[in-house]
Amino acid sequence: NQSNFVCLLDVKGRSVSSHQLARKIEHWQNRGFKEIAFVIGGAEGVASEVVERADFSLSLSLLTFTHETARVVLTEQLYRAYTIIKGFPYQK
Repeated sequence: NQSNFVCLLDVKGRSVSSHQLARKIEHWQNRGFKEIAFVIGGAEGVASEVVERADFSLSLSLLTFTHETARVVLTEQLYRAYTIIKGFPYQK
């Protein structure tokens, strides 16, 4: 669905700071995307169709994480990004 934004988590993706991620999320929302989907690949990565469909490729780290650890790191970064967007002091 093209009304959804797909962000692929990939070690080869772009590294951003928490503030940069917050600005990107805000930008994606302002572009009218109904949903932002974050895709975490398994041990073998993701299918080429997923890579082609992705609107943005994000690297959480140059380190390799288990799927479960990547979910925790992503959740923390999303929480941090939304506190930045809302102006809450958590990110300090």
